[in-house]
Amino acid sequence: MDAEIKKETNNGFGVTVFDNNGVKHKVGVLYNGEISGHLQSGYPDDPSKRSQEEHEWVNQTRRFAKFYVYRQQGYETVDPLSNPDRIATAAMAIANLPPDTFEAHFGEFYQQLRHDAGEAAPVVEVPDLPPTTVPRVEQDIYLGLEETDTAAILERLIDDGTLEAVVNAAMEESEDGGLVNRIRQTVADQEIDMTDTAAAVSEGVIEAVGPVTIRWANGADDEEVAQSVARTLPDRDPQARPQMFGRAYQFDDLEDLRQSLVRHLCCQVRDCYITMGIAPPEDVRIQGPGFYDHLGWYSNHDFYQNYHDPEASITDWQEQHTPDDAYDFSGLVESA
Repeated sequence: MDAEIKKETNNGFGVTVFDNNGVKHKVGVLYNGEISGHLQSGYPDDPSKRSQEEHEWVNQTRRFAKFYVYRQQGYETVDPLSNPDRIATAAMAIANLPPDTFEAHFGEFYQQLRHDAGEAAPVVEVPDLPPTTVPRVEQDIYLGLEETDTAAILERLIDDGTLEAVVNAAMEESEDGGLVNRIRQTVADQEIDMTDTAAAVSEGVIEAVGPVTIRWANGADDEEVAQSVARTLPDRDPQARPQMFGRAYQFDDLEDLRQSLVRHLCCQVRDCYITMGIAPPEDVRIQGPGFYDHLGWYSNHDFYQNYHDPEASITDWQEQHTPDDAYDFSGLVESA
């Protein structure tokens, strides 16, 4: 992918993108992330005449154009719940939450997953489903940092290679809390009002979590939804949403859940980059289920490799299509 902002209009930007096929696209991206126009000559203009692969080339280009404007100009143009920076920040915070705070946030999520594996009473009741229907367990996560603060934290994590620590932090303890120390220093640099303890940093990053939500397929295009008791939540979009299957995970305790949850969110970060047609940062080039909507693409089409499968042999992370500034936060930070 290669992009350039060609002009700024009264309500957004005109972005030129060359996709991974070398096709040139002119994409209008509004300040709120809506696509106001999309011109290209490499694929049929009528979506009904495109192949599945051609649909995905077009969709990749739109995702990348939105991401490019977000990183370069700081506008909220990336679709909610698809921002890899926010999801990585949520994973980082979860990896470092004190055990009692982690249980307060995710204890019901854990219980529901245990129920789906046949090992606990349900938090949310669902009707008897066909054996082929696998309900997924979700819970929205709301971050308590401004977007510019999130960018500053993640820029530090990427610069010194500690996104890898996000994946590993739940697996092993660090005597000096190295990851948290770096987060704390960034928080101090940004003059965010928090105490200088690891607990306060992580608890401050996660402001709230939503109710446990169960979703399952009901026909080709419909879904059913059931939720636990509603909560009072911030009046904005959540920044991350785990989507896990009780039958696919085995949890002996809450710390096992923490490990799986951190890794699952990092797989979502991976998916954000892969489905924009570029490589994820090396620290999150990991395998396993991420976004539910991407599982079908990975498992049923040759367009992508089986990134969702921990046992698959991955030979292409799309490095050859990744621009040099793909992991550069400078435009985002400077726009604050």
